[in-house]
Amino acid sequence: MSTNYQQVLLNLFFFKFDFIAQPNNALFDIEEKYGIDPWFEFMKRLQQYPEEDSAHIKGTSIIDWTQNYDVAIYFANESRDGEGALWICDATATGKTLQVIKVEQILKKMDQLGRENGSLGIPLIFHPKKQLTHKRAMNQQPVYIAQMDLRVDLSEVWENLQRSKPGENIFVKLVLPPGTREECFQYLNGKDITHDFLFPD
Repeated sequence: MSTNYQQVLLNLFFFKFDFIAQPNNALFDIEEKYGIDPWFEFMKRLQQYPEEDSAHIKGTSIIDWTQNYDVAIYFANESRDGEGALWICDATATGKTLQVIKVEQILKKMDQLGRENGSLGIPLIFHPKKQLTHKRAMNQQPVYIAQMDLRVDLSEVWENLQRSKPGENIFVKLVLPPGTREECFQYLNGKDITHDFLFPD
């Protein structure tokens, strides 16, 4: 949890999302015409299509969570051997965590706070009203949650926040019992929640 480690991680993060990889000019053109957030769209694309991430440092700071519980069951059930886990996040219990400014401004704030050894805050929910549509994202119905402090994962931050808010449940873990994998697949197939539906392209 040292500030030195935070600065190293931030340097790696900004090395990727500034020096190595940036939104293309077409996204900035669309921003001017339609008001989308080019940095959000760029990170969203890498998150939904990780095979397109050509940088040596893989990944983003955002994690996609689905709003559809059947889709969540699919991913919890997909490759399990034994029990599975379905995580539910109550975004209202985290306080004001909805992104209200563009990602580029958030990145600048992260950089400034990192230089000052400041706290980067709790995870933010990225879900702009204006977004580019992708068939995969449409079918998976994601909301994107960004880790602000790169030293810890979402659950650690939320657990600490939950302890400071008695009576609040920020996230709940539902267990899919061992031996129910095939039953879950049959349920999902009956609702047409299949690999081809979730990955149509």
